[in-house]
Amino acid sequence: MRRSLIWSLILIIGIAVLSLGATVASGHTPLLGLDLKGGLEVVLQPQGTVNDATLQEAVSIIERRVNGIGVANSSVERQGRDVVIDLPGIKDATSALKLLGSTATLYFRPVYCQIDNYVPPLATTTPTTKPTTTTTKPTSATTAKALGLPSSDIRLASAILPAAATSTTTVPATPATTVPAESTVPLVSPTTTAQAQADCSATNAAEIPTTPVQDDVATASVILESYDNSLRYVLGPADMSGSGVSNAVVDLSGSGQYTVTVTFTGKGSTEFDKIASARYPEYESNPSDPPFSSLEAFELDGVVESAPTIQAASFNGSAVISGSTSDPFTSSQASNLAVELKYGSLPVRFTPQSVETVSATIGKDSLKAGLLAGIGGIVVVLLYMIIYYRALGLVVVLGLMVGGSILYSLITLLSQTENLALTLEGIIGIIVSIGITVDSYVVYFERLKDEIRAGRTVRQSVERSFARAFRTVLTADFVAFLAALILYALTIGDVRGFAFMLGLSTMLDVFTAFFFIRPMVIMVGRRRAFTEARFFGINRGVGVRQPAGDV
Repeated sequence: MRRSLIWSLILIIGIAVLSLGATVASGHTPLLGLDLKGGLEVVLQPQGTVNDATLQEAVSIIERRVNGIGVANSSVERQGRDVVIDLPGIKDATSALKLLGSTATLYFRPVYCQIDNYVPPLATTTPTTKPTTTTTKPTSATTAKALGLPSSDIRLASAILPAAATSTTTVPATPATTVPAESTVPLVSPTTTAQAQADCSATNAAEIPTTPVQDDVATASVILESYDNSLRYVLGPADMSGSGVSNAVVDLSGSGQYTVTVTFTGKGSTEFDKIASARYPEYESNPSDPPFSSLEAFELDGVVESAPTIQAASFNGSAVISGSTSDPFTSSQASNLAVELKYGSLPVRFTPQSVETVSATIGKDSLKAGLLAGIGGIVVVLLYMIIYYRALGLVVVLGLMVGGSILYSLITLLSQTENLALTLEGIIGIIVSIGITVDSYVVYFERLKDEIRAGRTVRQSVERSFARAFRTVLTADFVAFLAALILYALTIGDVRGFAFMLGLSTMLDVFTAFFFIRPMVIMVGRRRAFTEARFFGINRGVGVRQPAGDV
C-alpha cells in the first residue's frame, strides 16, 4: 500500500516537473488572444439571403484562409448571420479584408487586352496608351518592367507551365502608341464579348469605367484592375471558377526561384485542359511574340491577381505558375497567390460591418490586471487554508503548484499544436477552476473531520474519508465540466475561451485529486510529526485533540 502511494506521488510530481521543465526549456509560452495581444476584429455580413449551410461553408473557407496566411491563434466564428474574425497581431486592416472576406469567387477568364487605369470622362483628356505584346525567349532578361509593373510585383507577368516544366516566360509590352482621346463607343463596362473587343480598340479606353464588383458575374465580359493598380484588363466570360482548384502550394524551382504549384480537382483538371487547348495554339503560333489570347487571368472579386501565359496544351491536373528569371516571385508574393488560389471561392459575398483595432498596450494592461487579480485571490485563499487547516493547508499549496505546472504546460502545448489562444476570459476560467480545486480539498478535509469526531484516529480516517469524499468530488466536477461543455457548444467568441479553460482545469482537478491529494494526505496522516505538531498539526487543523498513543 505504501509503495503504491509513493509511486503515485512520484508519477504526478514527475509529470509536473518534467512538463514544466520541457516547456521552459523550449522557450514556448501560451499564445495570447486578441484582447491580450492586440490586432484586428473584423465583422463581415453576407449580402442577400443566405441559408445556414452556405454560410457555414463560407465560414470554413475563411477559416482555412486565415490558417493559410499563418495568423496564429486566430478565430473565425458565426454570430447570428455575421462572421466575426479575430486576427491577433495583424495591423493592416485593408490587406486582411482583401484576403479574407471581401473576395467572393475566384474566376479564370480569357484576356482580350490591357488598358489604362480609369480616368473620369469630365477630367482633362490626356493621350491614352494601348499596349501590344511581345514575348521573351526563356533565356531573355526582359522583365515585368516592360509592362509598367513595379519590379517587386511580377505576378501579372508570369508564366503557367506543366508541373514538370522549369523554364519561365514573361509577357511584356512593346513600345506603345498614342491615340486620340475620342471615341464613339458607349462609356459603359462590357457585358458581351463584342463590347469587350470594342473596348480594346476604343481610343478613349481609359474613360470606360471599371466593372462594379456586383456586376462581376461569370457570364459577362468585364474590365478589372490589376492587384497593384498598375493597369486594367479587359476579360471575357469566365472559363471556370476556383472550385476547380484542389490545392496550391509554394515550391522552389531548380534555379532556386519561388513558384506556385496548383493542383486541380478531377473536374477542374478537365476544365483547365480545355482552356489550355484553346490558349496554347496562340502561344505556339508565335512563341516569340504571343498575343493576349494566350493569357488566362485569375481574378478575385473584381481584381486580377495574376495573368500568366499558357505554355502547354494540357496539364493533367497540375500546373506551375512562375515569375521571370530576373524578377522572380518573392516568398510573400508566392504565398499570397497560393492562398488566393487555394481558398478563393466563397459561396457568398460579404461586406465589412466593422473593423476594430485592438491596441497591444490595452491587451498588456488587461493581462497584467487579470494576473494581479488572480494571484491576489489565490494568495488570500491559500492563507486562509493554511490558517484553518494547518498542515493540510500546506498540502493544498503543493497541490495547486503541481496542478498549475501541468495546466501551464498543457496550455502551452495546445497553443503550439492547435493554436489555442489564452484570452482574458480564459484566465478568468482558470481562476474560477482554482476555486473548484480548493473545494475538492475542503470536501476531503471536512469528511476527515467527521471521521475523527466519530472517534477514529487520523491514520484510520485519511483513506476512509477520501473514498467517500471522492464520490462528492466527482459529482461536483462532473457538474462543472458539463456546464463548461454546454457553454462551449452553444456559445461563441470569448465565452468559449472561458468554457474551455474551465473544462480543462476541471478534468485536471480529478486527476490531481486521485494521484496527489489522496496519497499525500494519507502519507502525512501517518506521521506524528505532522499530526501532533504544535502549530501546524493535522489534529489542530481538524479541531480535535488525539492522545499521542492513538495516532
